[in-house]
Amino acid sequence: MFIKKEETMKGFKKLVSAFLVVAMVVTLVTITPSTDANAAVTIYSGKKITLTIGKSEKIYLKQKGAKFKTSNKKVATVNRKGVVKAKGIGTCKIKITVGSSSKNSKVTVVPKNVTIKAATLSGTTAKVTWKKVKGVKGYYVYKSTNANSGFKKVATVKGAKKTSATIKNLASGTTYFKVKAFGKSGKKTITSKKYSKAVSVKVWKLVWSDEFNGSSLDMNNWTYETGTGDGGWGNQEWQTYTAGDNAKVENGNLVIIPRMEWKNGNNAPSKVTSTRIITKNKKTFKYGKMEIRAKAAGGQGTWSAGWMLGDGTGDQRGWPYDGEIDIMEAMSGGVPQTIHCERFNNQSWSHGNKNYATGLTQAKSAEAYHTYGIIWTDKYIQFTVDGVNKGLYDPSMYDSSIYDQCWAFDHPFFFILNCAVGGNAAGEVSTKGWTNKGTVNGVTTWEDYYYVDYVRVYQ
Repeated sequence: MFIKKEETMKGFKKLVSAFLVVAMVVTLVTITPSTDANAAVTIYSGKKITLTIGKSEKIYLKQKGAKFKTSNKKVATVNRKGVVKAKGIGTCKIKITVGSSSKNSKVTVVPKNVTIKAATLSGTTAKVTWKKVKGVKGYYVYKSTNANSGFKKVATVKGAKKTSATIKNLASGTTYFKVKAFGKSGKKTITSKKYSKAVSVKVWKLVWSDEFNGSSLDMNNWTYETGTGDGGWGNQEWQTYTAGDNAKVENGNLVIIPRMEWKNGNNAPSKVTSTRIITKNKKTFKYGKMEIRAKAAGGQGTWSAGWMLGDGTGDQRGWPYDGEIDIMEAMSGGVPQTIHCERFNNQSWSHGNKNYATGLTQAKSAEAYHTYGIIWTDKYIQFTVDGVNKGLYDPSMYDSSIYDQCWAFDHPFFFILNCAVGGNAAGEVSTKGWTNKGTVNGVTTWEDYYYVDYVRVYQ
């Protein structure tokens, strides 16, 4: 019995000892402060948050069990997991609390970046357009002569729905535009985080023109080319070009007058005259923006033209090796814009022609003035009508082995204005659409009129 009692006491002491150890551990755990509860809040990411409306970002902490609260629900909300969602342009704070410690995260909601659409040019005035951004107060427009730097604000457009700005008096050269949207937070202005992409316009400087504002042709610019040419100017044309009998300058226009004398009862005219003038050896140009504003002759068999030929310094073999650029041609077959070079010249031995449709007919080109143009660089020729691109001749699209055959446009060219009658391109000749000027001794004179408002060169 004694042994058993002693063993019982030993067991009891062990039990008590174990209980005391547990109690001490529990006491220690209870009174030791929680590191997470009292330590300063540690923000891993989200100290400063910038969002656009509708976007979200989560705040990440070192501690667990944090509580989050926004200072302005109209700007941004936050859920119990720390996900911040942008609601409106402005700034607010997200208070983060863990135990007795707290810290703030700064949230800025900015307008969405602007999607810019285009910049169009009229003279020296550009119109910049972009897509609407919701929830903003307006837009800032910036410009620079460098695509990548130096942008300065040039316009403030108020109102979210106003999506264009007009920038006047641009200098010659290329100007780039970018746009930012802006909103308000109290007195503070908040802009888009980034600029829009850049768009640009090129302002050309007028270097030469003939506006035909006098009472006679300016012979400092032009020379009359006369006669019937070789083989009817290479096209079996009917007319003889005269030195001034078929042209006049009036009301701000050069008027080229194709004229036919038709004996009564004959099937063809007995005499056909017209005008052809050139700037060769007087005004030649290499590269630039060339424009001819004109109203074509509409009589059947007429062929109004405004074009350019190489001055002979590019290729001594002459046409077509030295190049031809047809800015404007109006004839019964249409109103194309064309280039001619060694490879493309419409001859039987060439590889066809490079014609670009303008969408006009001879009748339409005779009803109203149109501005026919080219933008000619060292790499391509862009054809235009009334400022609208119609065709691009780019020799780089062809194999490099034939580049020299495709590009004859690297030297000066001169202008030609003329109106042919009949031949391979003008088609059948009749008095339809011509003006009857009267009959003398059985011969009726018929006239038509090709009006040229101006010829301009910009560089």
